[in-house]
Amino acid sequence: MMIDSGKIESPALRLARYLKEFVGLRSTTVRDFSKYESVIWFNEMPQVADCRSAAWTDALESDESWLEVRKQEFRNPPAPPAAIAQWVDETALARATQVFPPLREFILVEDTNAELEDGESPPMVKVFLKDHPEAERGYEQYRPKWEAWSEDHRRREAVQRIYAKLFTLHTQLQKQGEILELVLGMGLLDWRAPGGNSAIAVRRHVVVGNVELTFEPGKGIIRIGPPGEGARLRIEDDMLEAELRPDRSHYTELETQLEEIGDAVWDKPLVYEALRSWAGVLEANAHWHEGLDAREGNGKYPCVSFAPALILRKRLQTGMVRVYEKLIEDLGEENSSVPDGWGILIDDKWESKPPSIPKPVDELTGITPSDSEIYFPLPANREQRQIVRALESDRHVLVQGPPGTGKSHTIANLMCHLLATGKRVLITAETARALKVL
Repeated sequence: MMIDSGKIESPALRLARYLKEFVGLRSTTVRDFSKYESVIWFNEMPQVADCRSAAWTDALESDESWLEVRKQEFRNPPAPPAAIAQWVDETALARATQVFPPLREFILVEDTNAELEDGESPPMVKVFLKDHPEAERGYEQYRPKWEAWSEDHRRREAVQRIYAKLFTLHTQLQKQGEILELVLGMGLLDWRAPGGNSAIAVRRHVVVGNVELTFEPGKGIIRIGPPGEGARLRIEDDMLEAELRPDRSHYTELETQLEEIGDAVWDKPLVYEALRSWAGVLEANAHWHEGLDAREGNGKYPCVSFAPALILRKRLQTGMVRVYEKLIEDLGEENSSVPDGWGILIDDKWESKPPSIPKPVDELTGITPSDSEIYFPLPANREQRQIVRALESDRHVLVQGPPGTGKSHTIANLMCHLLATGKRVLITAETARALKVL
């Protein structure tokens, strides 16, 4: 159906623009990563066996996780020889510092040569380390054991800190997975971007990918990797004013590069090339830096660093904004047509294109449904049957009711009836919890 510029085009465009602005009002633009719930930088992770990632190398095996961290067990420091136990500061030994703690300069011992009255305790006298070189020799023999323990302990502490941070992410996602998301950020942009009367400080990653956190409590292992549907790497530039963003013509090539990377986020040549390209089209004097460290720009010109990080943040609405932007673009073209689903929202009397006829149910199942029969597997009341009859004649049917009135029960019955009669069913909900009930 062609657009009638007087009746259809204007309402269609106005609705698309309204919804785009409405979604934008519900979202707060984050320009600095410090505003996120949590950020874990890969350059702060220990590059050891119990904290493995191909981020430290230049390739990623297909069966590897992006990151694997193991829970650590700690040992007490080795006991010093008994002969020097009095000279040792046990508190200092247990700190696992990089510096070998010194012995005490003196100790207090009982004066065994003092003349005592009946019941009198012997006085304490100072004994100085300088007068007992054998204690220092014994301590030096003990030193290699302690230093080996201290180095191992510090390594385990560094791994455990990352494990604890990931465990916290897991806990937050379990409790607030409907409003929070975990993503991998790459290509940190640092720039005091010009905007209005003053510069706008921007510190955010320009490419993000979906992340799945897998926790094996029995083994004490946390893994980070792509979800089943893949990383779906994408560009994020909502932190920049529209006039500062690269021309849209450059995005097609970059999006193709990101698709080629896929889940191989540690394929440095491909990732570096994509990020370098984006920096190159952002601003003539933009700087690009490889490596895990986040570089600070000079403020005047944008600086893009690889600087990968795991980011826990509130779910964004940028996807919906782009859907509406594309719809506005399509509807604005000359001789464009309004999608049936959109036209119905504008005009209740919208004439849809003839739908594609699905294969008859009897060809799929061998069962021929009766037009008058209702296929409810669960007990049903008169109101539920009225909903079915309403669906047969009306485009839209709204069913409302307070909690506990059987809406989920009704949806389950309707799903089964519609599928049994050859209909296609799409079920959506504002939260994942609502879908789990079904």
